[in-house]
Amino acid sequence: GKTTLLRMITGKETPDSGTIKIGETVKLAYADQTRTLDPEKTVYEEISGGADFLELGKRKVNARGYCSSFNFAGADQQKKVGVLSGGERNRVHLAKTLTEGANVLLLDEPTNNLDYEGIAHLTQFLIEYEKTVLVISHDADFLNAFTEGVLYLDVHTHTLEQYAGDYYDVVEEIKKRIEKEQSENVRLERTIKEKKDQANVFANKGGK
Repeated sequence: GKTTLLRMITGKETPDSGTIKIGETVKLAYADQTRTLDPEKTVYEEISGGADFLELGKRKVNARGYCSSFNFAGADQQKKVGVLSGGERNRVHLAKTLTEGANVLLLDEPTNNLDYEGIAHLTQFLIEYEKTVLVISHDADFLNAFTEGVLYLDVHTHTLEQYAGDYYDVVEEIKKRIEKEQSENVRLERTIKEKKDQANVFANKGGK
């Protein structure tokens, strides 16, 4: 459901019902791992576009050093994209996406296939990123380093809920809410049973 949500935001999939509206000033960048890469370009050419330096948020970074932070160092930068493994292609997609100057950035499990340095580089970028970022990740510590809220997809009600705070705060808040709802359900079930018992007593006495 989470990846499908991002794909609907980008228009790659359509919802079964309802509408999704994207503002005219919104520039989306999605690290879509199905996006076409040029198989004849080298890793360095695909990520850097041939530039020696790249604009990364507020910083200007050395393009070769930037490629290295995504675990493409030395001779690996001269590999042709067409011979890369799936994991390597994912890293190229992510590295390119971060340099596209979007004001809404969509990332789906971005730490997959990244080494420690690459995760640190990505985390620092997101901390400094002043615009909007939607991230899907199972790494709570990574999320907590830069997020200000959590979107919760409720599997039972099929609704999207928004919470403020980090991942652990939200998990605790949802846990307490569910416990409260379960307690209320138990109370209601008890009341229903009592009403049914009363109804049965009256019925046995000839009442309506």
